[in-house]
Amino acid sequence: MSHSVLRVNQLDAHQLDDEIHILLRTQFTKAFQFFQPGVLSKIDPELNALLRLLIWHFSVRGTGATLGQHMLNMLYTHTLPTGQRSEVLGRKQKILFALLLIGCKWFQERSMDISQMTGSSERVQVIWKLVHWLERLVKVASLVNFLVFLQQGFYPTLLERVLGIIPRFAHPQSVRQVTFEFMTRELLWHGFAEFLFFLLPLINVHRIRNFLRRRLLGSGMVRPEGRERSRSQYTECAVCGDWPTCPQEIGCQHIFCYYCLHSNYQADPSFACPSCGHSVRDASNIHPVVCGVR
Repeated sequence: MSHSVLRVNQLDAHQLDDEIHILLRTQFTKAFQFFQPGVLSKIDPELNALLRLLIWHFSVRGTGATLGQHMLNMLYTHTLPTGQRSEVLGRKQKILFALLLIGCKWFQERSMDISQMTGSSERVQVIWKLVHWLERLVKVASLVNFLVFLQQGFYPTLLERVLGIIPRFAHPQSVRQVTFEFMTRELLWHGFAEFLFFLLPLINVHRIRNFLRRRLLGSGMVRPEGRERSRSQYTECAVCGDWPTCPQEIGCQHIFCYYCLHSNYQADPSFACPSCGHSVRDASNIHPVVCGVR
């Protein structure tokens, strides 16, 4: 007894087949990664054909299903002329499947080299023009076939329609119990993340950090008149600790970078020196540092 297959299952099976081919090709290429570069480029179409032949031998030829279909509990059934469906593929359908799937793709990948080898006579050029038009016709037919598949749910590829093979579940599918616990967790997490993204720009991080520094350090004292700065205070910004760029001062013994001082003051008007706690009080108290020459 056959069991109907949803459209999405048929498309998933073809997607898995393509991914398996790519994985095998990647592993095969890694085996030649220490050889001379380009050693496989000359036989690239033949290599792809060999991999497809191996996949066909261990899948469709033996079980009547591709590897992707086998993973999804599916197999091919052949449509008989009477309208009934046979549960297994015949030997003829399997061989035709290999010839069309492997041979046509090999010819498509190698067609450019074959056209250069056959010469440039007028008759040969006409034949290759017909081949190119046939290739375009196949692409249009594949598009039309896919649109028909979306409507009817049968024959997702032109190859399956030509051979009259339809995928069916090998065994009845059990009823799926869908729970929404994972979806609920994801919705809660996304909602919390969106709330944080909305809230964080509204938080003045500089002001909070400066407030905590003032509470921990207390209020500083103004630099006494006549007291000179040490050499290290001229070469170190009180905020970032790097060499001051365009040094500024606010009335205490410490020096600031222009960007460090003005960005903090713009974010927090009550900004105070993080080293001694001396506050700016007003923008007029910010001055460039002038080094006296003795």
